[in-house]
Amino acid sequence: MRKSTIIILTTMILNSVSGQNLNGKWLLKDINSGDGNKGYPGFQMLEINDKSAEFFTEFSLEKKVSNLKLVKGKILTTKNGIFAKYKIINENHLRLFIDGKSNDKDAVFEYDFYRLMPTITTLKKEEIEKITFLFKESETNTSEFKFNIELMDAEILKLMKKKEGHKMLIEKIDSTLFIGNYHSGKRDVSFPIKEVTREFITLYAIPTGPMELTAYRKE
Repeated sequence: MRKSTIIILTTMILNSVSGQNLNGKWLLKDINSGDGNKGYPGFQMLEINDKSAEFFTEFSLEKKVSNLKLVKGKILTTKNGIFAKYKIINENHLRLFIDGKSNDKDAVFEYDFYRLMPTITTLKKEEIEKITFLFKESETNTSEFKFNIELMDAEILKLMKKKEGHKMLIEKIDSTLFIGNYHSGKRDVSFPIKEVTREFITLYAIPTGPMELTAYRKE
């Protein structure tokens, strides 16, 4: 009786995983190169529509790298070359395995993608931009999220002979809001916003960092 119950439960779990809907946009969090270190090559997004997929490396999503297709745990190119193998970790976590080189040796890189979810909020973009959020990194270190203003000291900018230093902007893909970090006028990294209210903001899929972090409104 116990053995048959285990078999039934295992079958249900496998059917549930294999039948999961992968449609939607998936954002790269970071890459594990197999040496215990995680890296972040910059913005990468995989958009899946039934058995086809598109791969983007620009936040604008205007330039796609490849037209791809999903076949039995593999992502193939139009010429049926293997772009990656994939594994469904759960309904919101997809892991790609891509062959490459690490220290001149063959390696398999693990790319962790997370489903892009609509931001939970009742606020308009303009309302969020007026709020300053404070993130406490430790007992002695804090970071502020301020939007649409120059965050680098004016004297330092002048010494560096730069017109722009560091800015944070609220950006959007579909129904997901992001905090875009810009240095010298160029996007560095964009963090998706899980939820934002007048009292707090929660980010997720932080590159090489925690899955989530929450900053609170500065009084």
